[in-house]
Amino acid sequence: MRDILDAPIERDLPPGEAARMRADLMRSIHRPRPRAAVRLGIATMAAAAAVVVGVAVAPNDDDVQHLAMGPNELSPTLRQAMEQCLSWNAQHERVPVSMAQLAVAAEQDQRAVALFLTETGYFTCDVSMSSGAEVSGGISGERDWPQRGWLPGPVQRLLLMSTEMDGGDVAVTGRVSARVHRLVLEHGDGHTTTARLTDGVFGLLTEGATVREDAELVSYDARGTEIDRRLLFRPSDEFDHCYADSSGNVVYGKPGTDCRPAERWSRWASP
Repeated sequence: MRDILDAPIERDLPPGEAARMRADLMRSIHRPRPRAAVRLGIATMAAAAAVVVGVAVAPNDDDVQHLAMGPNELSPTLRQAMEQCLSWNAQHERVPVSMAQLAVAAEQDQRAVALFLTETGYFTCDVSMSSGAEVSGGISGERDWPQRGWLPGPVQRLLLMSTEMDGGDVAVTGRVSARVHRLVLEHGDGHTTTARLTDGVFGLLTEGATVREDAELVSYDARGTEIDRRLLFRPSDEFDHCYADSSGNVVYGKPGTDCRPAERWSRWASP
């Protein structure tokens, strides 16, 4: 287990709950029109007990959330969920990834979310493995990821799954720049969920179906100063501003919309 698992409590990912998740609002990060998520349903023989071995436990006011920052930190149930993700990926020929390329994963009861990274792309998924029910979830990915080295500001969402249209419980994965030391989802009803950050990526699961349409992802720097705020349910390819790389080339958004500097990102650039 790496030292990154000893991150401060405010970085720890709060709990989620077992639930069948519906693929919703997953968008292409580079195409002008949004792309729907793949909705999956596969019969399962049995759901294993949620026993965690060698996985970080993140304290929270209400419960605990189990985290893994790589393939060597997976519990038996989380490994089963990751194998299901990889099976879906292979079936749909999304991105050539393996268990060794797992960047971050989280589980609560029979629900899991994960992000895999390669040198040229990413694959991310959500899995619900409730006992006695079908295995269900959703996937998204980019095989050729032209904006891999750049972010549209401090944070970028790669996966969003919700139990209701624009609300309910959510599962989210994405990337952050080195400026972000804390990332919080404000549900829109006074509740919050704090994401776990590690090596430039994040994941979070919510519990209690309290997330509303006006929920926002809020980023903070090392001093605790808010540096970014954006709507969770806004399509990920829609921006108020365009973002340009260091050469002035627009990598996100439409040119001429109050262009701002895109932020560099590296898988190993820890916040």
